[in-house]
Amino acid sequence: MDKVSLYIKENWVKTFHPANELAGDVKINHPYVSPCATDFYTEMFYWDTYFINIGLMLDGYSEQAKNNIDNISRFINALGFMPNANYILDRSQPPFFTRMVYDYYKTTSDSSIIDDYIETILKEYDFWQTKRKNPLGLNSYGTHGSDAEIMQNYNWHHCRVFESGETDEQKMQIGRDIMAIAESGLDFNMRFKTPKSRIAAHEFSHLDLDCILYDMEVNAAEMLRVIGRENEAETFEKNAGERKELMNKYYLTKDGIYLDYYIKTGGHSEILSAVSLYPYVFGVSNDKDGALKVLKRLELEYGLSACEKRSDDLFYQWDYPCMWPAATCLAYMGLKNIGLDDDATRIAGKYVSVARKIFDETGKLWEKYDALTGKIAVTSEYETMPMMGWTAAVYRYFVENEKL
Repeated sequence: MDKVSLYIKENWVKTFHPANELAGDVKINHPYVSPCATDFYTEMFYWDTYFINIGLMLDGYSEQAKNNIDNISRFINALGFMPNANYILDRSQPPFFTRMVYDYYKTTSDSSIIDDYIETILKEYDFWQTKRKNPLGLNSYGTHGSDAEIMQNYNWHHCRVFESGETDEQKMQIGRDIMAIAESGLDFNMRFKTPKSRIAAHEFSHLDLDCILYDMEVNAAEMLRVIGRENEAETFEKNAGERKELMNKYYLTKDGIYLDYYIKTGGHSEILSAVSLYPYVFGVSNDKDGALKVLKRLELEYGLSACEKRSDDLFYQWDYPCMWPAATCLAYMGLKNIGLDDDATRIAGKYVSVARKIFDETGKLWEKYDALTGKIAVTSEYETMPMMGWTAAVYRYFVENEKL
């Protein structure tokens, strides 16, 4: 085992935290896992945990992966959704719970996990279908925070995204957009840039969310069928088919690239991001030409940039030239899914090489890297921090799959 993998395997336990009362009345019975071992981000985050579970199962911590699934289930059953983090209750994050359960089922061949969590899956699906629908019949991220929470988020973060309002109404809209982008997990980038705003999330239908919900519908249908609930499985298959049709209608451009749909104008986002690879990750498309067009514009010397370079002089952290573990992992999965194995291997190899190089220099893994320079990423939002979490999990996933 290489020295970075050995470091990861020995240090996973430092990110385990005892079971406790995490959020009001939501009590969890099992230890949870945080992205960082000390100092920063020692709480439980939603979509981070999906990637963390991949690493835990590879390194023999399947019991803790199951604990993580159960902890998330308890939040969903108590609140109707999984919060962004155990202390951030005014929004969710990308809904990976169904995929977590499905992956665990496929990895262990233990169908009892479906019986344990199918009702939780259905409950979370209902949240996204009732609370996050947009006028197209598709979905967009948002918030269910109070007016006070929305204004608080404006006050906290508007300087971070360089957006300011003059009236309370303008401030509230910026606050809602900030929270919606935070719910997407990609906080922040400029996918939702318009002539009047850098972050007008409310004016767009969100490609990444619909890809994940399509995957949720397909996987839920399969699991429902496994436990004999055929009628419900057929409903989920129908919903998936209808969603896919709408996604190809609204998100697929004439150039063969999927982009967020600008509802207000009937156009598309002008910002190409790694989200445009999500259709290949989650089974919406198998078009190699479209995927390669996206990859060509995002791949840099040392890895995959979260967004394409452009003439703007302002770049957020989920933006050029940052290489994020989650985005790189999903890109790899998508490329593998459609048979672009060599491209997937190359992307994985760049990530592993940079992580090893920086580990040799610092003795640590980091939240994100610079795909242009091969160094620790530097952004305008906050200083990059040492991290285990998805950085470690994605490293282990690539090393094991590609024998790097």
